[in-house]
Amino acid sequence: MSNFAPVIKCKKCGGTFQPDLKTKGKWICPNCQAKNANLKRHYRSVADLIILGLIATVIFILIGFKQRGLDFGLILTAAHAVLLLVTIVFVYKSKAPWEDTTTKTLIWVVFGLALSFNVFIPLLTIGILNIPVLVIYTIIFPYLFWLNAQANKCIVTSSATGVN
Repeated sequence: MSNFAPVIKCKKCGGTFQPDLKTKGKWICPNCQAKNANLKRHYRSVADLIILGLIATVIFILIGFKQRGLDFGLILTAAHAVLLLVTIVFVYKSKAPWEDTTTKTLIWVVFGLALSFNVFIPLLTIGILNIPVLVIYTIIFPYLFWLNAQANKCIVTSSATGVN
């Protein structure tokens, strides 16, 4: 499995090709020269956002532990930090995260939980709406939907490769 080379479908011509996973630029289709989104770079950008969330979560844990000691909320936050770390590892270890259902699911779970923890739960429990965090997620979620749509467009099905 170490020789695995992902194949994607061109968004313009529908032809399949192996993208250059080392390039940071767009993936150029050899058939029609169309520029396709570099999904590996985009998924790594999402992982970078998760790294920022992990750093903020660890800081929050350290401050909370110093102020309150160990409590249930801190244990849940630590569990979320572990989920963040696992997601980062899955994204960076995967050669084709856009094809990996586990990785894509982890990303959605991480951002869904983060939105719940930072916006919905504070709003429902103490009546405070965190506007700056809501604005951040208003930017992140459309990007995640776009990335998911791009990934779904380029995934090569068995009928496209001729494999039954």
